[in-house]
Amino acid sequence: MKLRILLLLGLYISFATYGQKKTKYESFKNELTQKKYAPEMVLDKAMNYTSQNDIYVSELIDACRFFTSDRRKYRICVNAYPKVIDKRNFFQVYDLFSSFSFAMKLYHNTQANQNVISQIDYPNADYYHGIITNTCKQPMSEYQFNNLYNKRGNRRNYTVNDLKDIISHNCLSTAQIMKLTEMVQSNGERFELLQFSFPYSFDLENFYYTEQLINENYLKQRLIRFIDLEITKINNQPGYNNCLPLSQNEFEYVLKSIKDERFSKERLQLAKQHLERNCFSIPRIRAIVNEFSFDKDKLDILKVSFQNCPEKDQFYKLKETLSFSRYKREFDQFLLNN
Repeated sequence: MKLRILLLLGLYISFATYGQKKTKYESFKNELTQKKYAPEMVLDKAMNYTSQNDIYVSELIDACRFFTSDRRKYRICVNAYPKVIDKRNFFQVYDLFSSFSFAMKLYHNTQANQNVISQIDYPNADYYHGIITNTCKQPMSEYQFNNLYNKRGNRRNYTVNDLKDIISHNCLSTAQIMKLTEMVQSNGERFELLQFSFPYSFDLENFYYTEQLINENYLKQRLIRFIDLEITKINNQPGYNNCLPLSQNEFEYVLKSIKDERFSKERLQLAKQHLERNCFSIPRIRAIVNEFSFDKDKLDILKVSFQNCPEKDQFYKLKETLSFSRYKREFDQFLLNN
C-alpha cells in the first residue's frame, strides 16, 4: 500500500513539474508572437529564456522558427545547448539552417565540445565564413597565440593599455580576444577593451560571444548594440563582399545535397539558397549549373550566383553552359545590365 502511494506521489510530482515547464514555455512562446516587440527585443527574450530554463529540442526548434536569420538561430542554439534536456536529439536542430557553414559551426561549438567543461563558451573560427575586414584576414595560429599569452609569468599584471597594444599589432580570433580580455577584472575595462578590439577580430560575427565576459546587463546590452552597429556599417560599405569561399569538403557536401534532391523544383531552390549565402568560383558555379537539364533553370542559377562570385570579370565564360540562343541572349543582356 505504501509503495503504491509513493509511486502515485512520484507520478503526480513528475506531471506537475512537466505541466509547469510547458506552461512556462507556452508563456515564453506567446511573448515571441507579440508584434509590439522589435526584432532585437524578441532576440533578447529568446536569449534570456534559453539561458535560464531547461528546454527540449522540439521547443528550441519551435522558438528558432520565429527568426529568419541563420546568425540569430545560431546564437540562440549555442546559448540554449547547456540547458537542452534531450541532447541526444540535438542533431535535429541542424536542419534549421539554410547555410551549411552555420550548421557546421554549431556542431563544433556544441556537441563536438560536449566533453570539455568550461564556464566560458569560446567560438571556433576554423569554419568561419562570415564578414571580415581588410585589417584582419587570417587569425594568429593557436601556437603563436599560446606563446604570446604565456609570455609573462603573471598575466594579471597586464593593464588595459598593454592588452590594447598586443591586440592592435595582431589579427586575432574572437576566442583569442576573449582570453586576453579575461585578464582584466572590471566590467568597465572589459567593455572598453572589447570595443577597441572589434576591428582586430577575424571572425567578426562571432564577436557576440564576448557578451559572456560582461556581468552588468546595461554594459552587456551596450556591447551587443555596438556589435550590431559595426557589422551593419561593414555590410553597408559600397562594394563590400562579405563572404569567403567554402572549403573543398564543404563544397562537395553542397554539391551532393543538390544531387540528392529528387525533384527539380526542390533541387533548384536548394541550389539558389547556397548560392545566395556563399561565394563560389567559376568552376564551382559551372559544376552546380551542370546538375540541371533545362536552360531556364540554368539561367536562374547563373543570375543568382553572379552577386557573390569573386570572379565577375570571368563570368562570361559560363555562357557555354547554356544550349539555346534565346537564353544565351538573355544571359548577355543580364551581364550588360550588371
